[in-house]
Amino acid sequence: MRARNYLLAYMAILAAGLMCAFFLLPSPTINADPVQANDLAMRLGDQFGSLSKPGFQAPKSDHDYVVIDSQGNVLYATKAGLSEDVFTALRRGDSIVDITLDGEVLGKVIIANDINAQLQAYRNSLLIALTAILAATSAVMAVFAFSLDRQVLRPFHNMQGFAVRLAAGELDEPLNMDKGNAFGAFTESFDLLRDELQRARLSEQAAEQSKRELVASLSHDIQTPLSSIKAVAELMELTADQGSVQKLKTIQEKASQIESLVTELFQTTLAELDSLSVQVAAVPSSQIEEIAKSADYQGLLHIEDIPACLVLADPSRLAQVLDNIIANSYKYAGTQIVLAAEVDDDCLRVSLRDFGPGVPDEELPLLRLKYYRGSSATGQNGYGLGLFIASYLVERMGGRLECMNAKPGFEVCFWLRLDG
Repeated sequence: MRARNYLLAYMAILAAGLMCAFFLLPSPTINADPVQANDLAMRLGDQFGSLSKPGFQAPKSDHDYVVIDSQGNVLYATKAGLSEDVFTALRRGDSIVDITLDGEVLGKVIIANDINAQLQAYRNSLLIALTAILAATSAVMAVFAFSLDRQVLRPFHNMQGFAVRLAAGELDEPLNMDKGNAFGAFTESFDLLRDELQRARLSEQAAEQSKRELVASLSHDIQTPLSSIKAVAELMELTADQGSVQKLKTIQEKASQIESLVTELFQTTLAELDSLSVQVAAVPSSQIEEIAKSADYQGLLHIEDIPACLVLADPSRLAQVLDNIIANSYKYAGTQIVLAAEVDDDCLRVSLRDFGPGVPDEELPLLRLKYYRGSSATGQNGYGLGLFIASYLVERMGGRLECMNAKPGFEVCFWLRLDG
């Protein structure tokens, strides 16, 4: 509101000044006023006989003039340099008036047209007026600029800084603004936004805490039946024949692995994979075969020769990788699985290939995305996390994982760095 008033004042002063300059200042006239010229001629006619006498007091006039007789002789001049004959006067645009007395023409008065002097005076007056207008409008604009800075620019910068702090998550400091600023309503809205964001953050933290508590509770509940499974398997192993012992050991190993994974749920969830620790160490490649056999509880895995070498891996995480890949083949192919390995530059390339229908080519780049399930997953249980977790863990071990169609079948390859 104040800014608008200042702007209106500026426009009013400017308009008034221009009106004064162009309408109230006297404009220069080219010719002398006719009434004044005739009055001067009449007075000169009354005193015509005294013009040449010493001590003659000529009539006063606003313009310089020259008096000549009927023969063209100069009888009187207010100053030198004026027109002294009719032709010169006509050329210069001077006013010429007959001097008469009792109807007789005695001579002429040539009134000088001092247009240059008038123009100079007009310029000076106009310059003074424009200077005054400029000074007045500059003062108004200075006040306007100060008001604009205090009421608009500073509040805007404060709001901008406040928005930056909000984006950085600094929600404790309120937005303090003067009541007279132009963003009063926006200021209040911004502060309400801060309050809402702060409440949302607290709600999110409470929900996260609740989720952690739920995961911890479920983990405890899951550990109880796992302990029972391990205990029963150990008892059965004591009385089982030689062919069943290996299967019972597999049950115990898987139960132990599940128990280890459940323990981690006290501190993390699948949505927080950055919290999963990966301890990379030099592992003999022969251990890959042992881990793969442990994961093959359906007996569909055929393992080809694995080159003897040391790879950088975390055995427990490598077990998760192979478990997820083999479990996917069980679920979507149900065929034999061939595990092969070869040295590829400074890595050991491990591939697992089944002989199922594979997946559409356009879905291959999406298979490693979190929660993505391909068209072949219709009717199958799952959450779309198996290959995502496998890829994530391989990358954390310094390698990479790729998926491809084998024609026939589907193949998952991952690379582990060689030690040294």
